[in-house]
Amino acid sequence: MQGVNLMSSGALLTFVSIEPRPGLKPSLLAKLFGLTSAEAKLASLIAEGISVEKAAEALEISREMARNQLKTVFAKTATHRQSELVALLGGF
Repeated sequence: MQGVNLMSSGALLTFVSIEPRPGLKPSLLAKLFGLTSAEAKLASLIAEGISVEKAAEALEISREMARNQLKTVFAKTATHRQSELVALLGGF
């Protein structure tokens, strides 16, 4: 049960699933935010907590290309930094 809190005698107990969440599908991100396929793939990796540098390697693009795509992702998702993007996409 994810997100269930029980309060007793001033104590807080939180249950969190330890099963890995499936990654966000780039096709869904593309539709929701008007991202290109390349931007959606990058956003999906960033949402999983992967650094821009590692995402660039995984996508076989330069770090500069990844940074430029990330700037466009920020604009299209109305976010300004990676932490905001991760928080936004964590709700999907």
